[in-house]
Amino acid sequence: MSTPWKYEKERILHQRLIYLIGIFVFVIFLLICRMFYLQIICGDRYKEMADKNRISVRLTLPGRGYIYDRNGVKLAENRKTFQAVLFREESKTYRQSIENFQKLIPLEEDELNRIDKEIKRKRQYMPIRVKNNLSFEEAALIQLNAADLKGIRIEEELTRFYPLKENAAHLIGYVSFLTEKDVSDDKDSPLLDLPGYRIGRIGVEKGWEKTLQGMPGMRETEVNAFGRSIRVLKEENAQKGENLTLTIDSRLQEFALKAMGEEAGSAIVMDVHSGAILALVSAPSFDPNIFTRPIPQKIWNPLIQDEKKPLQNKAINGLYSPGSIFKLVVALAGLESGHITASRKVFCSGRTQIGKQYFHCWKRGGHGALTIEEALMHSCDVYFYELAQEIGWKKIISVAKRLGYGIESSLNLTGEKAGILPSQEWKKAKFKDDWRRGDTLNLSIGQGFLSATPLQMVLATARIANGGYAVEPGLVLSQIRQKTSESLGFSPYHLKLIRSGMSMVVNKNGGTAYKARFDINGQKMAGKTASTQVRRITMKEREKGVRSQEDLPWKYRDHAMFTAFAPLDNPQFAVIVAVEHGGGGSKTAAPIASQILQETLRLYPNGLTERKSDDMNNVQTD
Repeated sequence: MSTPWKYEKERILHQRLIYLIGIFVFVIFLLICRMFYLQIICGDRYKEMADKNRISVRLTLPGRGYIYDRNGVKLAENRKTFQAVLFREESKTYRQSIENFQKLIPLEEDELNRIDKEIKRKRQYMPIRVKNNLSFEEAALIQLNAADLKGIRIEEELTRFYPLKENAAHLIGYVSFLTEKDVSDDKDSPLLDLPGYRIGRIGVEKGWEKTLQGMPGMRETEVNAFGRSIRVLKEENAQKGENLTLTIDSRLQEFALKAMGEEAGSAIVMDVHSGAILALVSAPSFDPNIFTRPIPQKIWNPLIQDEKKPLQNKAINGLYSPGSIFKLVVALAGLESGHITASRKVFCSGRTQIGKQYFHCWKRGGHGALTIEEALMHSCDVYFYELAQEIGWKKIISVAKRLGYGIESSLNLTGEKAGILPSQEWKKAKFKDDWRRGDTLNLSIGQGFLSATPLQMVLATARIANGGYAVEPGLVLSQIRQKTSESLGFSPYHLKLIRSGMSMVVNKNGGTAYKARFDINGQKMAGKTASTQVRRITMKEREKGVRSQEDLPWKYRDHAMFTAFAPLDNPQFAVIVAVEHGGGGSKTAAPIASQILQETLRLYPNGLTERKSDDMNNVQTD
């Protein structure tokens, strides 16, 4: 009985062994299949994932391109400074490190809030800027206390520096750190993760951001299981941004701002043949270097609360009624339409009546009978009231557009405004009202709904001075043509009459800018004054006597403007000076413009290049 049981027991054991071997073989087969799947089919994918855990790839910050003036003077450059950067993966107690850092170098509340936001927004291995613009002494202090500041390193950074400071602030602009809006507007940009990265905000820095910013570099670093760097595996240097050379002359730029003194306003100098801008200032100004770092409230608040608006670029986005400067447009429209000639006179009694409403001339007793040149010389309002009624607003607006009013330029400066060239359609849409004769009279003296920037006014002056060519303003030297050949289609004789009237404004006794005249080796200027009201003068005030500008609060005084070109016999440069609440154009703006033009002629007695005269003043009369 024992023998059969023995064989049966061996058979059962043998059978179980076969099952176990089968299961073992099946498990081995599954493992081999899994290994084949992971290593062969998905090998590249998991290798890449493993490398990401082993290799840290970071971008390196590129240097911005430099900005130069036409003579090679630096307007914007980069300077090396130090910044403290937090690498969270290098310390589990990085928040304690920040607290220790703050004991050494205080952090403003805004900086702490910004650090918290970046920690939440950025990926784990992305560095966080703690403090920038550190001095050598501050950087050394942090290095000495490195044991208590785990995860915080000192790195070199490039900080933008503006050598001209306030002299070119609005033109060059500035760069500053990213805001939450910048991040939300461009979430996919890898540059957003770079500590110390800044972008252009206004001026050339903003307009040519893509040109100046450069391309980031790349650094591959091997890291250990704790995320700490072991060695650099690969490094590609960042590419510095392209340099820009502007048409600006830094000497003239500085002179123009100084000539503005304590006034609020702007000044522009333009070459009438190429459109090259030699100076563009807005006053008062500010030091753009303060924006390369977080701005304390004690500095920021006075800037935004100043009634003279130092942060506004008044040259391109200050909108003003051009006032009597617009009479150049109306005079040209009258000549081009054939309604007036050089010899025709219009009588000024001191006012023009439309129905029960009177439109007054600035000279209470009137100017008497005047030709077009004399009307410009004395800036007679009544002459242009009468002329505008004859030719109509449409022809005036047409000429204004051809001279550059109502159109943004191609300067590529952010914030530029087009102004307003009113029309019947515009008024209907804006005020649900028809165009009236009074609107035409207001338009004729550059008031009413009309508004323009100083840039548009100097452009119109340049086009009149150069013989009626469609010059465009420009800032980048490589993009400037020596001279434009596109004609605006105006009669050379009519333009000559306008220039003659502008000459009489300055060079003939009795002209509104006679006191601002100059004669530098035979070189003179021609121009046009303007004083534009910012408040309405009532009939009751006229009867009692209009209060003098000096007796009015600053914000109620007239804007003062003056535009001019020189030399008289061979125009090369045009200038505009706009002084906010400056009182009178002849008293305030004209002397400033005269100084600026004299300095321009001193620097460039033969113009920007040796040009032959076009004999624009030797035109056959009709």
